[in-house]
Amino acid sequence: MSPEEILEKLRQKWEELVAKAERLLEAFNNTLDKIARFAGWIAEKAVDFWNSKVVPKWQQAVDWMGEHWNVFGAPWLCFGSAGDWRSDVGQPVSERAGLATKGQLDVDQTWKGTAAGRYNDRLGQQESAIKGVSEQFAETIASALTKVGAGIITWWLGIIVGIGILFICLTAATGEAISVFGLPAVPPTVLTGWAAFIGCLITTTGVLTTLCLLAKSDLQGVRSKLSGYPEAAWPTFG
Repeated sequence: MSPEEILEKLRQKWEELVAKAERLLEAFNNTLDKIARFAGWIAEKAVDFWNSKVVPKWQQAVDWMGEHWNVFGAPWLCFGSAGDWRSDVGQPVSERAGLATKGQLDVDQTWKGTAAGRYNDRLGQQESAIKGVSEQFAETIASALTKVGAGIITWWLGIIVGIGILFICLTAATGEAISVFGLPAVPPTVLTGWAAFIGCLITTTGVLTTLCLLAKSDLQGVRSKLSGYPEAAWPTFG
């Protein structure tokens, strides 16, 4: 399944969940109306639990989804950019490292003297610097982009799992809501589902955050691990 298909699946599951929640609320209210006449205290207890425990969790989750609905990320762009760094930067540059080896040019054989010696002495550094473009820059950047893309997909999958758990709880609660005896169990069942959903949001957001921080650390590390670049700069011939 492609990232685009996973995201579409997430949106579809959320829409189904919202529809299920609306049907549950309708069944809950209908049963409340029926029992209010002869078991008002049961209705009162159920409504109190619903308003004080269930509604806050419900609203918290809905608000979170509303805030993130249009900013779920685009991992395909991360993967595409990672591939570009490898194929358009790392590979073509590293393939030219051999051109910095002595003997590639006629002048390498005919040029003599102090200047020629200094030039030849620096060829190895030039070759290492060219190789470093791929090994130390392009590959590190590509790996960081891949981590972020994978983190976004993991985040999506976690949300889908949370929606699945919540959907099961809402289905069970809907079955309870149609009977007088099952009504008191509805709010706790729904609360369990919304709490589990929020738990999945928190957990997978933590995974995404961790992968993003690791990618950031990798990029920052490039500046301190410039083995192919004396004095953290491209080697000179002078």
